[in-house]
Amino acid sequence: LVFLPGWRSEEMANYLRVVAPARIDADAFLDIINTQRGLDLSSFAFLASLPAGASLEGYLFPGTYPIDPDTDSATLVRLMLERFDEQVTPEMRQAFGAQGISFREALILASIIEKEATLPEEKPLMAAVFLNRLRAGMPLQADPTVQYGLGYDDAAGTWWKTPLTATDLAVESPYNTYLIEGLPPGSISNPSLASLQAIAN
Repeated sequence: LVFLPGWRSEEMANYLRVVAPARIDADAFLDIINTQRGLDLSSFAFLASLPAGASLEGYLFPGTYPIDPDTDSATLVRLMLERFDEQVTPEMRQAFGAQGISFREALILASIIEKEATLPEEKPLMAAVFLNRLRAGMPLQADPTVQYGLGYDDAAGTWWKTPLTATDLAVESPYNTYLIEGLPPGSISNPSLASLQAIAN
């Protein structure tokens, strides 16, 4: 299975629905992400700061996953969390703290950078700009956060409506970083290692 960086969990589920691999049910996959039902998270220390009721959006590490025919939805989610734990090193986690943000805040910011950047070399610059805006108490004003809050766009057949209208930018949502100061309440995508490293460095 191949999960692309920047996919939101619904896009991952749609991919699973299309390829129908092993014993993985796309709806069960989404339910586990949103409720953690049937999943033991005690071995994942990095999830200790996960707020009650929050989803696992952002923690589903993108990449290639070899699976066997017995793999079910819970096993796949566990594999993705294990990969996240392997890739996001203790050194990176310390570097987030050195930037004055928590581990979860760094993940949310990385998820925004993943969707905002067109080229890899833009990511460190964006990280610097967004960190400066956070420190100054300024709104981030990032289009992808608005897109995430709007949800699926039936007319365009996408989760990421573009272009955004003035009406879209004025929609009241905890994810609308044109209207709120600071970070949205959760990740808007599942970011790549490069986006996380951009913040750490």
